[in-house]
Amino acid sequence: MSTVEETIWQPADIFEPTPSRHGSHAIVILNQPLNLPFSVYQNLWSNSNYEIAADGGANRVYTLNRSNSSEEDLPLTTVIGDLDSLLPKTHSYWSSKNVPIIHDEDQYSTDFMKAVNHIREKQDKGLDIVVLGGLGGRVDQGMSVLHQLYTYQKEPGYPDGRMYLLSTEAITFVLKAGRHRIKAIAKYGEDGLGAGLGKHVGIIPLKEPSVISTEGLEWDVENWETEFGGQMSTSNHVKKDWITVETTKDVLFTIDLELPAGQSSD
Repeated sequence: MSTVEETIWQPADIFEPTPSRHGSHAIVILNQPLNLPFSVYQNLWSNSNYEIAADGGANRVYTLNRSNSSEEDLPLTTVIGDLDSLLPKTHSYWSSKNVPIIHDEDQYSTDFMKAVNHIREKQDKGLDIVVLGGLGGRVDQGMSVLHQLYTYQKEPGYPDGRMYLLSTEAITFVLKAGRHRIKAIAKYGEDGLGAGLGKHVGIIPLKEPSVISTEGLEWDVENWETEFGGQMSTSNHVKKDWITVETTKDVLFTIDLELPAGQSSD
């Protein structure tokens, strides 16, 4: 593999209860069930400086708060969207906590887009965003979320901040064309209540064909052509603490989660 500048990733940092070396992040909650252990969300929130629910995402945080045994609920900074999914009881709940609820009727943007745009208007440029949900419901909505991961990260070097898509099973992010070094073996926090990374990896050329080289996986490749309808690196396995991916075009990188013993994502 060539000697070029690398982009460094430590995705498990988002689960740390204190700010990572990249600084804190913002959270966008989509309208999908929040089925990870409550302690995982607590860690995500503790390292966040802005939490925004995209319409029905506010229902999901409300349900999570009502179902947990912790005395401290997860807060929201804002609720935004066309509000066609926001339940009356949820509206009352967040209103009673003085959370702004913004009705945005723009039919040319999704609730996810409205949430991201709102964060980027209100927060410092370059703030990372962790997106909760987006892959567990309708296929078209899931593809729309993946499409937006590309749309909001067009520039080299991620000047507007990196975006992580966190589902119940995995964390997914876009590797821009170039060389990337990813810390792929990371356990949950010292308190035993967080989440770590698993061993299953996928590198998906969602936007266009690419040529990739990898180091640190069970099945490494060198100058390997990958595309939809052709060959694709899915269900690969992590073999080293750090793995390297070099790609000629933007690709999705996904790695599964590992939860502490006795906790599940159901």
